[in-house]
Amino acid sequence: MRLKKLGKLLTSKFLLVCFLLLIEIAIIPAVFYWFFFSVDTTWIFVVLCAAVVILDLAIALWIVNSDMNAEYKIAWLMPVLFLPPIGALLYLNLRRRPRPRRRLKQLAEKFAGMECLYVKKDGHVGTEYADDGFAASCAEYVAQATGLPPTDCYEFEYFPSGESYCERLLEELEKAEKYIFLEYFILRPGKFWNSVLDILKRKAGEGVDVRVIYDDIGSMLKVPDNYAAELEKQGVKCMCFNPFRPVLDLAQNNRTHRKIALIDGVTAFTGGINLSDEYINETHPFGHWKDTGIMVRGRAAQNFAAMFLQLWFLRAPDEDYTRYLSTGPKGDCSCLAFCDSPLDRQNVCEDLYLKIIYHAKKYVYINTPYLILDGEMKRALITAAHSGVDVRITVPDIPDKKYVFAVTKAFYSELIKEGIHIYRYKPGFIHAKSIVSDDKYCIIGSTNMDFRSFYLHFECNMMFFDERVSAKLTADYLDTCKQCDEVKKEHFKESIFRLIYRAVLRVFAPLM
Repeated sequence: MRLKKLGKLLTSKFLLVCFLLLIEIAIIPAVFYWFFFSVDTTWIFVVLCAAVVILDLAIALWIVNSDMNAEYKIAWLMPVLFLPPIGALLYLNLRRRPRPRRRLKQLAEKFAGMECLYVKKDGHVGTEYADDGFAASCAEYVAQATGLPPTDCYEFEYFPSGESYCERLLEELEKAEKYIFLEYFILRPGKFWNSVLDILKRKAGEGVDVRVIYDDIGSMLKVPDNYAAELEKQGVKCMCFNPFRPVLDLAQNNRTHRKIALIDGVTAFTGGINLSDEYINETHPFGHWKDTGIMVRGRAAQNFAAMFLQLWFLRAPDEDYTRYLSTGPKGDCSCLAFCDSPLDRQNVCEDLYLKIIYHAKKYVYINTPYLILDGEMKRALITAAHSGVDVRITVPDIPDKKYVFAVTKAFYSELIKEGIHIYRYKPGFIHAKSIVSDDKYCIIGSTNMDFRSFYLHFECNMMFFDERVSAKLTADYLDTCKQCDEVKKEHFKESIFRLIYRAVLRVFAPLM
């Protein structure tokens, strides 16, 4: 089995692209230093040295005065100042506005005029939640940042495990009559995805419009390089998002990390669950896999239709998408189905997390597989804890990525000293992404508490202003805590070398 996996890796597009990227990275310093040290004239050498110093200082000043996150500034300043001029050249190359980004920014323009769904950004939506000022402010923020309106649903179902999510998803896919839209970070052949695919192929044969988006990096080494074409032959319209290329380009970081299943514009699923067997514990690469998801019926599903079609626009820019968008019946459960894009200057999910944390009076419970915080989020959590709020964060005990887990653990000591409770999920890996507060407000979706999710990925989430939904998340969180060990101060007696290692990783965490 290991030899088979090794053979697959050696013949994959991934290895070829990585090899070409390494060559591209090596060429930059090689060419420069060959030219630099081949100069045999003193005055030319002095001029070159002066030019390098001026370039590095100029780039450093540019970074310091930019509007990027403070942690990103530190992460970029280190290579710029200590690896002259390689760091500066890498910054200039990677921080440019790449062509794929410009194309993706057309998406918002494409949908701006769809009044059946989107709200005008100069209008006010707070009247939807006239009896809840906090909900109204959140709705106003989402409308201004994304154009997505406040919504509601007339039915919801919370899934405390991937197994229950899978069972319900398969049931709902069988009911599809008009269309099925699926967008996932990971597809991996196995029991879960094969069961879904069987339904998709059958529904496509019945005339249902079936469309699938998967991320190239997320699914790399899990499906064949030409997998989208294979699905097309089976009647499933498919798009591989942002194909991985051997080019030093920041756009390679912009992945669709979203998990969306939409059926007939009425029923929608989201959460942390991908279409792969570890998510339903058919395989156990990291112990027991704890994940969560949610299903809604009603107007909230239409926001997910917009999210999906925004990316599908890259494949079919001239298609008339208005036929997929409708308002639907009103429900009694208030919610916001919202997206987060790396193509604008709004960090929507992080901002809504911050709003919940600062608004909390009694408790804030958070599930996240990765805990890599920027200064704003750390300050909000500490402020809440100092204000008497019960702040708890649940993380895995068995990591899926050891270097990321090392960065996660680098935050433990500081947070615990400030009164924040950290719990490790002892059975294995917790992949759930959620926050719940004060018996009423919660967010569940695809966003991790790290830089990649907050700043680089396309994400989707649902925010609820409803006691019934929050009660489900709170009860599940407390049940999960029973399977966890709380991290204590005495757990931090580690070697100086490990502490240095984590400190270095923490500095460069935004670039990981």
